[in-house]
This record gives sequence, structure tokens and C-alpha cells, in this order.
Amino acid sequence: MKIDPALTLKKDFDQGKNISIKKVKKILNESELINKLLAEPKQKPRTFVGLRAYEWRLLELSEIPYTYTLNKVKRWLNMLIEKSYIKEGFSLTGDKDGLLSCHNSMITSILMKMNYDDKDLIDAGISWIIKYQSTSRGEECRWTGKNLFTKYGGCMKKTPCFYGVVKSMITLTEYKKRFDVSKEVQNKLNQGLEYILDHKVYKKLSTGEPIESSIIKNFYPYTYRSNIIEILSLLKANDLLDDERCNDAMDVLRQKRRDDGFWQADTSYMKTAWVDFDKPQKPGQWVSYVIKDILNE
Repeated sequence: MKIDPALTLKKDFDQGKNISIKKVKKILNESELINKLLAEPKQKPRTFVGLRAYEWRLLELSEIPYTYTLNKVKRWLNMLIEKSYIKEGFSLTGDKDGLLSCHNSMITSILMKMNYDDKDLIDAGISWIIKYQSTSRGEECRWTGKNLFTKYGGCMKKTPCFYGVVKSMITLTEYKKRFDVSKEVQNKLNQGLEYILDHKVYKKLSTGEPIESSIIKNFYPYTYRSNIIEILSLLKANDLLDDERCNDAMDVLRQKRRDDGFWQADTSYMKTAWVDFDKPQKPGQWVSYVIKDILNE
């Protein structure tokens, strides 16, 4: 089975191998996946939907090392920042009402993974998480933007959106990896991780059933939705996989291994703007690599 050069690059990068910029550019140029990701999304970035299409592409590109060196990626990143940054964080409508927890976190994570050099903008996204992201039931959110509470189903009502918590903790973990962090950041991260573990990674507290059916489906990379692959990767990055509350989720992953030894992407989201790393229902090179890393295989 042919391996896309971008996956080889990711494996070498993760292993700490020294790769020259000349070789990086050659690999990225030869990657069929990269060429697909660099195709212009159909939507124009003048609307919420259009801007989100560019966010998705950058989200995917940020999973591949050194894509921040590509000129088109630099242009897209600057455009996303220009249209989404407000002084309190990142909003896909360009105002307070449109700031949503998941998008603020994902855009802040993109900036860090893309080695963006204006730390003040990154700190704005982090500050929003510290001040406003709920990490427990019944916790009152002091943010005054309307859409967080109404338009998209109530991300911060009595029970905070689980995906918002996950995406925020991923962002704080990325921040911790790259910068010295305050007690405030560490405390918020600890609270969020405990909230996730209390749900045994993917379960409703009330019934023990999956929070959503999609949370136990395999897909990689991740949109605003999350799944047990992303959540277990987050917990591994924080040295928490030995916690017994991870066991059920780990078993779900093991049970999904195909007879040929691979895992597969079970589904695909956001088809108008999203580029699949693995073809659904086929042996998946990318998703298998990520799962094997979680399982330490």
C-alpha cells in the first residue's frame, strides 16, 4: 500500500529526525494529499461558512509538519486571523456574538502548530479559555456573546459542550508544550482533564452511553467534533492514559482493529471543504498511525 510522502514526513518529525528544509519542500511538493489540501475551498471567506472552510483546511494542514512554510498556507493563515481575531479571542463572524468555544480553541491551536510569531494573539485565545470556558456542570459562564448560549444549541448552558471542553484542553496542552505556563493555565487544564475523565473519555454521566454516536467513530483529523482518538491523544499528552477511566475507551479502539491489522476511517464530515486523509471504510494509513501511537504499538 502506497504511503503518501506527507505521512512519512510526519513519522520522521515525530521521531525527532533532522530534516533539511530542502528535503521538506520536496516532500510537500510530491504529496498528493498536500496538493488536495491546497486547492481553494469552494466557499468564499466572506461568510461564516466560507471562513470556516479555510479554518478546516488550516486545521488539517496543521497536522502535517512544516506546512507553515508554504506561501499559500501563510496567506490563508493571515486571512483567517484578519477576519476572525477580536481582542478577546477568535470569532468566525468577527464580533463577540460569533465567538464559540470550539472555534476559538481550534484557531488558537492552529496558530501554535503553524509557528505563528505573534504570541499576543495566541494569548488572547488562551485568556478566553481561562476566563470563560466552563469545566463543570452548573458553572456560570460570564461571557456576553450571544451565540455561545443560543444560536448553536447552547455551548455554555447548565452543562458545557463536551467538545468545547475537549478542544480547549487540547489548546492549553499545546500552549503548555510550547511556553511556560502559569498556575492559572495549569489549574484550568487540570479541571478540564478531570471533567473528561469523569465521563470516562466519551460517556454520558447519566446513562453511560456515548455522548454522541460520532464520538466512537474513527476519523482523523478532527473537525469541531471530537472522538475517542483525539481525546485519548490529549490524555496521553498529559500522561493520563494509566488512569483506569481510560480503559473502556482504549478497549473500543482495540475492538475496531480490522482483520488486516489496520484501522479505518468510519466516516467523513464537512465534505464540501474537508479533504479525507484516509478513504472511509478502507485500510487507513493515517488513522492507524495515530491509534498505534495511543496504544503504544
